[in-house]
Amino acid sequence: MKVSVIITCHNESEYIEQCVNSVIVQTDYDNIYEIIVVDDGSTDTSPQILAKLKLNCEKLKIFTTKGLGLPSARNIGIKSASSDFIAFLDGDDYWTKKKLQNQLIEIENDKLIGLIYGDYWDFKKNDASDAIYIPVRSLNNFHPNQLVEYFVKDAPIVPSTTICRKEVFKTVGLFNEEIKTSEDTEMYLRVAEKWKLFHIKGAYCFKRKRDSQITHRLEKQLKNQNKISKIAILRNPQLKKFAKKRESYRILKAGIDCFTNHKEKKSSFFHAINSLKLNLFNFRAWSLIIMVLIPYKLTMFLYNFAKKVFYQNKKNN
Repeated sequence: MKVSVIITCHNESEYIEQCVNSVIVQTDYDNIYEIIVVDDGSTDTSPQILAKLKLNCEKLKIFTTKGLGLPSARNIGIKSASSDFIAFLDGDDYWTKKKLQNQLIEIENDKLIGLIYGDYWDFKKNDASDAIYIPVRSLNNFHPNQLVEYFVKDAPIVPSTTICRKEVFKTVGLFNEEIKTSEDTEMYLRVAEKWKLFHIKGAYCFKRKRDSQITHRLEKQLKNQNKISKIAILRNPQLKKFAKKRESYRILKAGIDCFTNHKEKKSSFFHAINSLKLNLFNFRAWSLIIMVLIPYKLTMFLYNFAKKVFYQNKKNN
């Protein structure tokens, strides 16, 4: 059972070596057939670092493109992959040692599973001393009706946590290169139509939270999500009745991001109101309104305290 690891890279000179090394030290390294790095037009020293890494890793294959974008870079990797299983990793993220070992056991035991995803550690500092455990919603109990559940309350599946069968792309197609943001969500909706999405317990990936990712593009992302909804409904008309509920959750997610990452209470409040207009019973939106109305410092103290308690419990377990 062989795996092709696809790493996408664009100006990741500060992080790409750690990323590649986290693959090389996998406990299941013998099952890795190839490590494909698609360098999408890096203008920093990433190409030189990759060339140096290649000298000591015969499994490393480097493809260079000219800034085509993330969906195109991933597609180049998929087309070049020779294994039955494909694992994705972004160039600024890295894995824990048993990531592939644990996932391969699960995907081998259930032929219905098309894609496995998991929880992850979210961090900003290079030593990951500020890492916070991020649980991702499990869709396991909703099979075979995962499509509706993921459409409405899509679990934030992080590509770097995933592994999938190459056969999946033969049945649902490649990443949509016309969608530049949230292209992974659009892909996972297609996967959920024909395959089982499986959530594995535990976090085997460290996901770097960079300033460019702390969404100053919220409105653009919301527009992209509306586009993704329309595409999904065209393929599955039964999803139309859930469209408003999905939009409500997406708007709320943007509101929470405004509040926790930007301290934008006014924007958060209006996002919560707009979310409730679409779904009055979205209780998380009501909770956000309460958070906005009380002093910010008190709210963030309680929020961060809850995260630290959760993080400590996960660490102890």
